[in-house]
Amino acid sequence: MRDRHKADRLRVRPVWLSLGCAAIAVALLVGGLITVLREVHRDPCESVLPYAAGMGLRLSDAETVVACEEYPSYPDSSAKVLVRTASRAARDALLRRSGVSEDVERTMISLNDGPIETEVRRPNLNRSEQIYLATTKSGDQLSISYDESVQAGLLLTVWAIET
Repeated sequence: MRDRHKADRLRVRPVWLSLGCAAIAVALLVGGLITVLREVHRDPCESVLPYAAGMGLRLSDAETVVACEEYPSYPDSSAKVLVRTASRAARDALLRRSGVSEDVERTMISLNDGPIETEVRRPNLNRSEQIYLATTKSGDQLSISYDESVQAGLLLTVWAIET
């Protein structure tokens, strides 16, 4: 009788062992699938906004992030952020906080071998798209632009470009 009871217990043990291993395998499979889906379908703003903030972008509660795109490449990675501001005053405050200034082209010229002079060209005066730039010490560039004819100039395109 004792041997028969012991034999039944030995037969039951492999069944429980198999069920336990199957449960662990299913849990690992589900966990791995969730991790892969989070990486594949994650919001690009999670990585783009800190990247742009590292180059000088300073957002406040007055701005709404509309979309983010990441362009990873070596050596020149870049990120694009679309930001909507509530008003022109909020837009101007964002430009000041981010440390960008008007896109200005400076050219050194000399007329008839005379003294060298600097010619300053302000392209923003001649176009509807307004571009503001800031360059970091390492050469990276933050560009914020808007067009007065698109959503009254309240939709800004921010480029953070690593060089």
